Order: sequence, then structure tokens, then C-alpha cells
Amino acid sequence: MPEDPATITTILDDDATLALIDRLVGEVGDGAPDDRPMILVGIRRRGDVIARRVAAGLAARGVAVSTGSLDITLYRDDFAQVGALPQIGASDIDADIGGAHVVIIDDVLYTGRTIRAALNELSDFGRAAKVELCVLVDRGGRQLPIQPDYVGHALEAPVGAQVSVRVDELDGAWGVDLVTVQTPP
Repeated sequence: MPEDPATITTILDDDATLALIDRLVGEVGDGAPDDRPMILVGIRRRGDVIARRVAAGLAARGVAVSTGSLDITLYRDDFAQVGALPQIGASDIDADIGGAHVVIIDDVLYTGRTIRAALNELSDFGRAAKVELCVLVDRGGRQLPIQPDYVGHALEAPVGAQVSVRVDELDGAWGVDLVTVQTPP
């Protein structure tokens, strides 16, 4: 049986997405503490690419930050439904998060469950002095009381639609698309 056709609507093109990231660089930089280290931790697969981009922008502005990445696969509350052989990657945080100011970075914030899993995993690395959340797109639809501190773009996406972020490293270009599946009447 053929899949229902999907409609892809570009919400943000390459230039608009990079402009959002540049704005986030400024906002995160304004929140950088003077009295403790700052660590940007991206959620794999696209959040860590965005985190490295934000870190490079901060470095260009003279703000020293460390970066890391989290693979939350084992911390998901739907791990049993992921499949028999889930793809599990490595988490990598070289800096000591004890007492640090940590900013978790992800591409899309939806239900909040991914961030809950990231917070659980982050606690395995130590106790940060402060943890903030930065997302490129907040699509609404929260199921948990989790709100971002820094938001690139807020979008009310319909239930059943997917917000897809493209990053240069993985997709060859930057962008944000809304993917909706057309179901037959």
C-alpha cells in the first residue's frame, strides 16, 4: 500500500535559519556568566551541530565556551517502542559540568520529553550550577512543563505535522520545513 503523499512547506530558508542562529548567539552570549565556565551541550543529531555553530559564534565574540553532545536514546521514556535495534550513539562532554553554566541546545522543542531525557542524562555527568535550554524552533504542543530560555522561531504546527530542521553538515543546507501528510478523504 503506498504511503500518503507529504507536503513540504519551507518555513525558513538557509539565510533565515543562519540569521536565527546568529541572533541566538547574541542572546546566549548575553546570558554567559563571568564567574563560571559555560558549556553548550547539543542533543544529537542536529542539536549538536547547532551547538557547535553557536559556540563558534560566541568564540568570534570573545566568549569562551566548551561544547559537548548528548545521545539520549537510552534515556527516552519510549525506549521500548523504539525498536529491536535502536541506533545508540555516544555522548561526549569533555568539560567538567560541576558548577558550570550549561545550555542544552536542540533543533525542535515539541512535547518536552526529549529535554527531560537530556536533563536525566546530563545529571550523570555532574551537577551544573545552572541549566538553560536553547532551541532553534519551538513548535508548541508541550506534554511536560518544560520551556526554553532561548528560542529562534516559535511556530504553531498542527498535530500530526512534523517540523524538520536541515543543517549543513548533515543535509547540505540550513533550513526549517513543515511536513504534513495528506490523508485521503
